[in-house]
Amino acid sequence: MNNLKFRLFALVIVAASAGIIYYNWMQLNTEGSYSMKGAVFGPIGVVGGIFLLLFPESGGKPETTAGKVVAMLIFGIGIAAGLYNLFLMDPSRFGM
Repeated sequence: MNNLKFRLFALVIVAASAGIIYYNWMQLNTEGSYSMKGAVFGPIGVVGGIFLLLFPESGGKPETTAGKVVAMLIFGIGIAAGLYNLFLMDPSRFGM
């Protein structure tokens, strides 16, 4: 039952984060502006939600060193995805 709760929570996180990304891109295409926080933190939610969906037993606060390392790796992958999303939205911010 506990895994089901984590998986449902993960689906909510993924859906909400994907909605933020979608809204950000639509706002960029229609108005020419976007939310930087949404551009960076939206992909973090998608990556973290997918991880929680695949590994629901990893939900909650990590207690072991290995669990903490995995959580930091997932967060790092999410940050990288967020920065890539930001780069796709506004390459001039990166000097391109």
